[in-house]
Formats: sequence, C-alpha cells, structure tokens
Amino acid sequence: MTKLITAVPVCMLVVSCGGGISAEMSTIEDTQFLAFVDDDGDGLSANNEPRLIRFSDYSAKKRPGTKVIMVNAAAGWCGPCMHEASKLSEFAAIYAPKGVAVLTAVFQKGNATAADVEFTKLWAQTFRLSIPTIVDSTFATGKYFDVNTLPANLFINAATAQVLTVATGAKPGNDPMKEYRDLLDHYLGEP
Repeated sequence: MTKLITAVPVCMLVVSCGGGISAEMSTIEDTQFLAFVDDDGDGLSANNEPRLIRFSDYSAKKRPGTKVIMVNAAAGWCGPCMHEASKLSEFAAIYAPKGVAVLTAVFQKGNATAADVEFTKLWAQTFRLSIPTIVDSTFATGKYFDVNTLPANLFINAATAQVLTVATGAKPGNDPMKEYRDLLDHYLGEP
C-alpha cells in the first residue's frame, strides 16, 4: 500500500476506558486503503465494489465544510465494537451536516486474523453501514491506539490533519456514542 507521511508532529491525547489520559507525539499518515463506499447513494456501503480511498479524501481541502474526521476502528471479536457499529450510520447522518466525516476501519475478523475484503463487506452488511468501511488488514490505524482498549475512535482536524484526540474503550450503557458526541460537540463549538 502507498503511504504519504505528513510531517506535522502533533500532540495526541489518549483517553482509555480506564480513564487515564496521556500525551504522546505522533504524525498522521495519509494511508491508502481499500474500502466500501456508498457511491451510488443507496445508503449502504456494502452494495458497492470496494475502491481505494485515503484519509485526505475526507479533508476540508477536498470536502469543503468538513471540520473533523472521525475514524472508528473495529475488530470482529470485539462485542463493544459491534454495539458501536450498530449506531454508526445514524450517528454519521446526524454529524455529517455539521461537518464531520465518519469512517470505520475493520482490522480483524472474529477469529483475530487480519480482516479481508469479504469480512469487511459482511461487517458493513451486518450493521447496514452507510459510511466508508475500510479494509485495514495491515492494522495501519493501530499506531494511534492500544488494541486492548477497543473500540477506538480517532478524531482528526480535517483542515490540518492533526490528531485531536483518540477515545478508546466503550462505556457501559445503552448509548455507546455519548462520549463521541460530547467530543465532537466540543470540537465543533456546540453547547
């Protein structure tokens, strides 16, 4: 896979389900992925053939009005990832008009082997995902969080490609998206 590195050091906050926060230096890579994307507008990404995308395809430069890119990382063996996946399309529909691009990156199957095109398509079909669903078979998104704190959500400034924060670990309860709504509302300047 082709990778372009944006040489912008950023301070990244990692928020784990244990409540700890740490800061570390990182750079964002504009990695190219194979993904299922709803190109035909039917609301389902899995109904289309996979194609190559990059994180920068969702940047403010290429999509004026986009303020934040949220990348959800998921594994087939992760129960909380499945719970979040069932809410992602509805969540994305609420935040897209506010300037948020939501993508999901599936990196492992249920047996903890690398995700492939077939499994990623099944993931997108099962959860009726309308958002771009990335085949992350090399776990390229893994450099931004600890795999032991899934699900993980990477929040990126769409204008600068700087990592704003990484929220990891699902919170118990019926609303797995509350923490992400709070973060996005903060980044978007909403009360």
